[in-house]
Amino acid sequence: MGEFKHLVVAKFKEGVNVDEIVEQVEKMVSDIDSVKFFEWGHDVEGQDMLTQGFTHVFSMTFDDKEAITSFLTHPKHLEFCPTFSAAIDQIVVLDFPSILVKVAAPPPSPPSPPASEATPEAALPPVLTSTLLPTPATATAPTPASASA
Repeated sequence: MGEFKHLVVAKFKEGVNVDEIVEQVEKMVSDIDSVKFFEWGHDVEGQDMLTQGFTHVFSMTFDDKEAITSFLTHPKHLEFCPTFSAAIDQIVVLDFPSILVKVAAPPPSPPSPPASEATPEAALPPVLTSTLLPTPATATAPTPASASA
């Protein structure tokens, strides 16, 4: 089986300092090794009919079901649960195996520069490059006498 997700959708109580709670969640998650990835966000559309007042989502990814169990029973998680529970008005929690349907395509490679933007050396045939362009060994800086001539 593949990865597992722990998804928490929350509606916070009025007057709760949500930023402080989010910081505490981030700290807790960073202290628990079984969490592979953690991400969170808040609703920006504000469509109450669709959100039913839920404002924040917290998503954690784990390697397997045992890793979720390890997280749920971890002392740091158990210590934080009463703080989180006191701050929320409503909550939905789902633990499920992740089914990946579409993988994002890798970003495209940057295009090669057009021949007109290539270095002058690249535009010359190899024979001319070696005879016409100075090499570091043969290149010399102009001397004051040759510069004034």
